[in-house]
Amino acid sequence: MNERGKVAEKSRGQGLEVTSYKSQVTSRTLVTWCKKLLFCIMYFVFCILLFAGCKRQEEEKAKAASPTDVVIRIGDREISHGEFQGTFKRLFLEGEGAAEVKDEELKNLKIDLVNQLVEEELILEEAKRLAIDVKDNDVFKEMEEIKKEYDGDTFESTIMNKYGSMDKWKEEIRKKLLIKKVIDKIITPMIIVKEGEAQRYYKEHITDYKRKEQVRARMIVVKTEEEANSVRGRLKRGEGFARIAQEVSLSPEGKRGGDLGFFGKGDMPKEFEDVVFSLPPGKISDVIKTVYGYHIFRVEEKRGAMDLKFSEIKDQIMNKLKREKGDMEFQTWMKELKQKTRIEVKEELL
Repeated sequence: MNERGKVAEKSRGQGLEVTSYKSQVTSRTLVTWCKKLLFCIMYFVFCILLFAGCKRQEEEKAKAASPTDVVIRIGDREISHGEFQGTFKRLFLEGEGAAEVKDEELKNLKIDLVNQLVEEELILEEAKRLAIDVKDNDVFKEMEEIKKEYDGDTFESTIMNKYGSMDKWKEEIRKKLLIKKVIDKIITPMIIVKEGEAQRYYKEHITDYKRKEQVRARMIVVKTEEEANSVRGRLKRGEGFARIAQEVSLSPEGKRGGDLGFFGKGDMPKEFEDVVFSLPPGKISDVIKTVYGYHIFRVEEKRGAMDLKFSEIKDQIMNKLKREKGDMEFQTWMKELKQKTRIEVKEELL
């Protein structure tokens, strides 16, 4: 072999050695990378299992709680697991939407209820200290007012399903009235709003009291286009809009003759506004189809945009300021009561 051949052969040998070395390095890198990836996956799985295990332990603790286990202590008052769950179910887990409540929302609702029960018990203790009571006659009057909100035979069955007995419902009413009396005695005297404060608020929030253009309209809504055309024909022949609305309209306003009251742009669905704001007072609209059904509108009156004077909304502003002051005074008072009362909550049993 001549010198040129020897050089070429040597170069090829060196090339093979370099390629082999690169392959070894790549192989080692790949193995190292796979080990790291495997470790990360195993660590991730471990974390998931650990979290699931902790959550399961919490759930098991909650399930293991017996109805007599104390879950909240406020001073000498003890609230059992059974009492807490009964109240929670009555307040939050009734109706069609109860099954759709998510875990996080459920947790927040329970926290809210704990706070509510604690505050109620603190107020009831104040009632004892101040010797405040509620007369049987006041409870009876309140019961009669509530009865008016129910139709026929639904009243008693609703109360029994919600409270278990009429006596428990009666005691719940007595408790709510007592809480109100305590708040009226302690908090209400602290709430003082002078007219000057209301005037300052009005000037600082003047843009909130610019009334936009408004329309007062009536509406009839029915299921089918055929029925809507029939209704419109009756209106065109001179039959009263309010009377027909009471007779056939599917909307809640039907009972009031279809009266929607005054509203501005942005207060109602756009399909409604496009019609009524372009319709002259006293005129009847065409049949309008929406996702709610088939509608017919009549505009009763219109009023233009204007700045509301302080004298027109003075009472509204003063009531708003009273509510805000009342809330602040209540929170300050409640904070003081909580600080001087021993309160224990076993969240793992809720």
